[in-house]
Amino acid sequence: MAALSVLLGVSIGKQSSWTIGQLAVAIPFLVTSSLSYAKVAYRKSHEATRWDTLGWIGHSVGYTAILNSTGILLYDRGFARVAWIFLAVVVALFLTYSIIDVHAKRKRLKEKLLKLLFYFALIFIGLVLPIMAGWV
Repeated sequence: MAALSVLLGVSIGKQSSWTIGQLAVAIPFLVTSSLSYAKVAYRKSHEATRWDTLGWIGHSVGYTAILNSTGILLYDRGFARVAWIFLAVVVALFLTYSIIDVHAKRKRLKEKLLKLLFYFALIFIGLVLPIMAGWV
């Protein structure tokens, strides 16, 4: 978050609409995620599952939007190589996390694969595609 603040501070008034849009989307998704996860602690199990799912979706979309906007800011400010390294690190860490989780419990393979594909789709749509299409 500190790095994002520095990038935003350096580029005041120069952000692309992709960056601003994703940061704007991130806030309500992350707030909803926090509120949903809070309900998981005290709701009955059949309700908790729904709140847990909403919390995961909110967190995933919000967190990925922040990652995407950071990558776009890096790219847009002339740090293209750093932006691609940033993307590679994000992808590698998502993969590492998923592999460790599946290794701990093999039954999670399908769930982790679907979640990983969801993250990769969000990253592609929100970071890779805008850069490759020249929208930023």
